Amino acid sequence: MLVAFGAGCSLTLYDQVECTENLDCRSVFGFGSTCGDDGFCAEADVPERCGKAFPEDLLDQPAEYADHILLGSLFSFTAHNDTLQASELAVRQVNQNGGLDGRRYAIVHCDYEPMAGDDLDDIAAVELLAPYLVESLGVPAIIGPRGSSRTEATFNSVRDSEAVVISPSATSPALTVLDGSAASDTSPGFLWRTAPPDSLQSQVIASEMLSRGVARVAVIFQQGAYGDALANLFVQRFTEGGGELAEQYPFAAGSDFATTVAVVAEQIGAGNVDEVLFVSSDIADYVTFFTAATATPDLEEQYAVNLGSNLADEGGLFLADAAFSSMLLDATVGTSSVLFPKVRGSRPAPAEGVLFNSFAAAYTSTFNEDSTGSAFTPHSYDAAWLIIYGSAWANFQEDEVTGRGIARGLRKVSSGAAVDILPASWSTVVDSFRSGSSIDVQGASGTLDFDPSTEETSAPIETWRIVANPEEVSGFGFERIAVVDP
Repeated sequence: MLVAFGAGCSLTLYDQVECTENLDCRSVFGFGSTCGDDGFCAEADVPERCGKAFPEDLLDQPAEYADHILLGSLFSFTAHNDTLQASELAVRQVNQNGGLDGRRYAIVHCDYEPMAGDDLDDIAAVELLAPYLVESLGVPAIIGPRGSSRTEATFNSVRDSEAVVISPSATSPALTVLDGSAASDTSPGFLWRTAPPDSLQSQVIASEMLSRGVARVAVIFQQGAYGDALANLFVQRFTEGGGELAEQYPFAAGSDFATTVAVVAEQIGAGNVDEVLFVSSDIADYVTFFTAATATPDLEEQYAVNLGSNLADEGGLFLADAAFSSMLLDATVGTSSVLFPKVRGSRPAPAEGVLFNSFAAAYTSTFNEDSTGSAFTPHSYDAAWLIIYGSAWANFQEDEVTGRGIARGLRKVSSGAAVDILPASWSTVVDSFRSGSSIDVQGASGTLDFDPSTEETSAPIETWRIVANPEEVSGFGFERIAVVDP
């Protein structure tokens, strides 16, 4: 705690206003104030991990933004900057459209990248930063994080505060019951996600493999809420369909699994493995796997030549959704491009047409970067807009923007008049929620129909492969194979 917070800004006391809790100070001075140990209001320390915000001077001049509706985000500034920027894009756009009854929005971004100037891993980081956002700054909602294990840790660290946590990529079915399984308008859930649970993705992966004649699969997976659930669900689906599990190889997040790569290579050479399913929520693990699988001529022969050679429609390497990232191609093209023709993968299918193209164009024009090189960028954009929509419901129907009010508002976006998540739709949302009417949204990530009991969404699943693309930095890109509605 001292390492993470001690390096923050050097701060001075506000006027000598007595307090007993942070809320006492925020009601007077805004989000930049907390109740100090001496019982007086003081400016909130800002962790170095929370060094980004919009507007850019938000943390330096908090008093200037005291009337803004403040949101928080949790993303890796290094690995997941695309989803961070997508969440900020929604905040920029709502402000360009007048905000909420004259009130603008602001967002504080915090970084869970492991060892980012301290000794915290990603889980310890979110367990520190989520309470900072909710308790010190008073945000009613957090957009993020990426990954099921991080989302679980984030939610558990603030679950008593009634702040909403909405992840764009946490797909583990284990999260469904984390917040209870019988939500209602009176008692809404506070854990939401714009990506569907892996019960859908595992079914598509198993069916896709079986359709190509894959009989024996080795599953290498990252231990945790995401990897455990997806691997176990896949095994169940695959074996029920007539497939045979060769072996399961779990690994701890961030660990060296070179030995596993070598052991699986031996199994490939012995004819015991048709396909390898690799599952992780971290792009770094996919990079390590590709690099290890081509580290020697023998390993390269097994993974790039022998693996999948007996299949009618050759494959051999199947990757889960987090691998859909240009970072994987950029990092491995010089060492492991020989594997690219073997690769297939899956992810929740994004929308096509006007909705996705409008988001992609706005993202590129705002940040001068491509939004299509990662699996969950549009899901983060939709997540931020949904929180903004929820805040409108809370403002009009409960006279105060709170986490509970936002959660109730999120229950009003899956039935009623059709609304596309576009900046131009903001006035329609405001008018509908002002009158107490629900809406039925569709976003850049696709259809967002939340089940009223579980508050989970469902979506089609896309299968993809790596193909040559001279327009990309690596010379390779991703191509859709099919979209399946399980």
